[in-house]
Amino acid sequence: MKFIEIYRVKNWYYYLGFVLMGFLSVSSFNLELLMLLFLGSFLLAYSFSLNDFCDEGKKAYFIFPLILSILFLPLLNFSQIFLSVFFLFIVTIYSAKPVRLKAKPFFSSLCNGVGFSMLFLLGHSTKAFDFVAFLLFLLFFSFNMVAQFIHEVVDLKDDKKNKIITTAVFLGQKSMKKLCCFFLLLSFLVSLYLFCLNIVSPFFVFVTLLFAFFFMYRIFTSKIDKRLREEYKFFGLFLGLIYLILIVYR
Repeated sequence: MKFIEIYRVKNWYYYLGFVLMGFLSVSSFNLELLMLLFLGSFLLAYSFSLNDFCDEGKKAYFIFPLILSILFLPLLNFSQIFLSVFFLFIVTIYSAKPVRLKAKPFFSSLCNGVGFSMLFLLGHSTKAFDFVAFLLFLLFFSFNMVAQFIHEVVDLKDDKKNKIITTAVFLGQKSMKKLCCFFLLLSFLVSLYLFCLNIVSPFFVFVTLLFAFFFMYRIFTSKIDKRLREEYKFFGLFLGLIYLILIVYR
């Protein structure tokens, strides 16, 4: 379908899993979940289509999901309005001039790490935020930062050619590997702390440990390339599915 191609749905549909996990961590299935999933879809469609418009000069398809996102605002509570507007703000300054954080090291990576992880908070926002919500946000933020660093290293040559100074261009591949391992270790420590607070099960910590240390090993013993990026995406989706099952049947 043309809609799927225009808005690059294949590149972001799995991020809706953060909305789903956030919602089901504090509530059960109901119509509000459907509303938040639609809102998340419009926010993501805006993000990716705006990036295409700013990078490649494609048509302004981003206007349609932006309007739909704004139309949702009167239906939301204060936390959901704040998160939605902040998400729109982040992705706009990430892609659009004159700010264009995409071309600024560290800020470009943080925009992706924070932005996509905020979708968990959007789902969770039917309940007041607490320390546990922050810890889960930090867990997903850690995973998203690694995904972004891997993506930047894979695109390193093209970004240099196009004079886009990402974090990977600024620091180099060796330093990016160290940062990846730092955030993978952080994800394990956060899961361990959640277990100590009696929030998650030992199995939750175990699968996080397997994922984190497997990719620490892969990153340090092999070249960061498209294959490793696909591996991280595939096993990340699998880990997310396990998390979702553990949340639903906790």
